[in-house]
Amino acid sequence: MSAITLLTAEEFLSLPDTPGKQELLDGELISLPPAKNDHSIIAKAFWKLLEAALGESRVWFFEGYQLKRGWLIPDVSVSWPDQPVSGWFQGGPMIAIEIVSRGNTAEEIDRKVGAYLQEGGAEVWMVYPATRCMTVFRKDAALRVTDVYRCESIAVTVKLDELLTPA
Repeated sequence: MSAITLLTAEEFLSLPDTPGKQELLDGELISLPPAKNDHSIIAKAFWKLLEAALGESRVWFFEGYQLKRGWLIPDVSVSWPDQPVSGWFQGGPMIAIEIVSRGNTAEEIDRKVGAYLQEGGAEVWMVYPATRCMTVFRKDAALRVTDVYRCESIAVTVKLDELLTPA
């Protein structure tokens, strides 16, 4: 069993740049390898759908959010209108979208969902390409989606099969 090294915010911010993505949650460093091409294609499909509906000013690709519990970088996100920015967006995004990879653990996913929702997020979409489904988390409910999801808060219809099938 390996020990988890906890980092302060200052230690996290002074880490050298590395390939992939580094996040900090509750003092724990989350290091992810560079995304594979399929992962990026799916994230880009979600980004295009959301950008067409909302415009480019609120839809983000691998953007950092500073939370009280650390920093998270969803694959795609929708910021709140007039969300404060101080180096990073402050608080959770309105919608965080994470494309789940083999390396993601159930515990890590659960902790991220909790952090986004506790810090102001309205919805978290966990997309599972391997099983071609998505779980939409809200503070009061979770919904498993295998076909079509209508997000009323931003008036967007997600046709999951289209987004998970490379063009």
